[in-house]
Amino acid sequence: MAFPFLRTLSLILAVGIALAACNHSPARAEADATLTLAGLGDCEKITKDGAVPESPHFWDAKTQRLKLHAGRNETVAAQLMLSAKADVKGVNVEIGDLKGPAVIPADPNIQVSQELYQFVAHGDWSWGPPSQMLPDKKWYPEVLAPFKDPYGPEHKPVGAPFDIKTANGPNQGVWIDVYVPKDAPAGTYEAPIKVTINGETKDTATLELKVHGFTLPDETHVDGYGEFYGKCYDFHGVSFKQDPDKWWAIAKRYQQMAHQHRFVIFDRVGRGPVLGQWDAYDKTYGQVLDGSLFTKEQGYTGPGANTGVNFWSAPFAQAYDGKAPDFDDAELKNYTDGAKSFWDHVTAKKWDTKRFLAYIIDEAGSDARSRTSTKKLQEALDAGAGKGHINVMWTSHTDPATLAGDPATDLRGVVRWWTPNGGACNPGFLAPREKDGETVWFYHSGHPSIGVHGVNASGIELRTWGAICWRYKINGSFWWAMDLTDANTPMLKPCYKPDDTRWGNGVLFYPGARLKDVGLPDIDGPLSCLRMKAYRRGLQDYEYGWLLKQQDKEAIADQLIKKVIPVALTDALGASGPAEKSGEASQKDEQAGRAHSTAKGKAGPSWSTDVSAWYQMRKDMAAELDGGGKR
Repeated sequence: MAFPFLRTLSLILAVGIALAACNHSPARAEADATLTLAGLGDCEKITKDGAVPESPHFWDAKTQRLKLHAGRNETVAAQLMLSAKADVKGVNVEIGDLKGPAVIPADPNIQVSQELYQFVAHGDWSWGPPSQMLPDKKWYPEVLAPFKDPYGPEHKPVGAPFDIKTANGPNQGVWIDVYVPKDAPAGTYEAPIKVTINGETKDTATLELKVHGFTLPDETHVDGYGEFYGKCYDFHGVSFKQDPDKWWAIAKRYQQMAHQHRFVIFDRVGRGPVLGQWDAYDKTYGQVLDGSLFTKEQGYTGPGANTGVNFWSAPFAQAYDGKAPDFDDAELKNYTDGAKSFWDHVTAKKWDTKRFLAYIIDEAGSDARSRTSTKKLQEALDAGAGKGHINVMWTSHTDPATLAGDPATDLRGVVRWWTPNGGACNPGFLAPREKDGETVWFYHSGHPSIGVHGVNASGIELRTWGAICWRYKINGSFWWAMDLTDANTPMLKPCYKPDDTRWGNGVLFYPGARLKDVGLPDIDGPLSCLRMKAYRRGLQDYEYGWLLKQQDKEAIADQLIKKVIPVALTDALGASGPAEKSGEASQKDEQAGRAHSTAKGKAGPSWSTDVSAWYQMRKDMAAELDGGGKR
């Protein structure tokens, strides 16, 4: 008599299990019909219509877990990719507090942004030398619109909720930045992720964060520097000359964003306080130099809190392009007087432990006359400020080693701040300069020497800049411009001239005051982009190397970096070496968009293009910092 009862019970249980299976996570089933969700790392760059790859270092599809790891005082990033079969309105992504050994509050430590796409109409990088790029004529993620206004007191919605429009492709990326506070205990943390449509939950996931036992320093040990032309200020409708307070209310937010990403920006002379305007200088740039701008009271969250920049540009105009003029005595006296005035103020404010450059001549030329003029200029600055206090920055498309054979052109003993482009940066020649206390940077070039900085370049390309600095023990890198964008459509066409084939050249910041161009509410501050995040990642990679050096593991850092970057800079050019051109000829080629090389075809990168290799490199470095345990 018990058997029929058991059969009945089994039937009831089976029906219950079947019903449970049908009803299990109805939101997930509905989401499958509307959206698919996947996680990506910070080096993948997926077009609007691109295939979404697996990203096993970051995403566990079975458990819907987005996995990150970080040291304290580090910002790490990942992406969520939402793909739709048809247009979807009112999509949002919500991330809660990270809970583990302690609580890392989502506000202000997790920043979520909508990835805005640009149609790269012409991006073939046919310059210096022509470099391999991702295909153009596609929609690439670039500008990051924060879900909430980070500047307004009400933190109004900006980038979310958002609509997914599928006309140009099914994908919509969401960028996630996570800053790990310095006091966060090591361990594993988790936060819920919820995807909603019109307020209704459609999918869920988990953000998992492993906090390591090491802490990135507040001070930087590799330099990142960019010139700011002030175009973004124009879009915000502010000017230092018209209203210094309104200007600084906007300008300081650009400074803070740069600091959050571990690099420095400096306004071109005339865009902010100038030599002699010391009250205004101290109220503005003084906060950058002493670190008081980077505090909680000033609305700052991120690395380098209460820490001033360790180098800065002296307030001299970059007045000469393509040649060093024959300075007369009156001009040299003006530079001497200006240098004395500036250095007197620097010492009075106790900023004299910092390094100061003078960007007065751009691509001076490589002949004897140029050397003589540069020498006179440096001597004039030394006469006013003292030797070594303000150093003329030398930029060029010429390998300085090629000038050293002739005493009339040899720049050793004249230049103390070397900044050739990446394809002319000769580490064998410049390493001794750095050991003598001089500064060595590089600026943009192309494959195979350094990564390119175009929008239609992979997420690895700009990461290489910081890693190359560690690979060759170079002090840093230089951006000739960071906001020199199109005057009419800055959100859609980041090009400083209409026919530039380097889509994004001269631009790293976007003006929040022009979000209306893409149908979103304006904000009173800057917008970041995917390329800025890649640049930050490389600068942080360098700091991993620096931390390993403090543990007497520099050789391990060298080995791991060299694995992904076997060769770069002039070493990657082989026997052909870099092209040589005079400064004036280089300037003309730049204006015409011509290459500074006789290279034929398109050069490929000399580093690993496998994102997994880069992710593994960082995991290996973190494991060594944690004591060399299992990776």
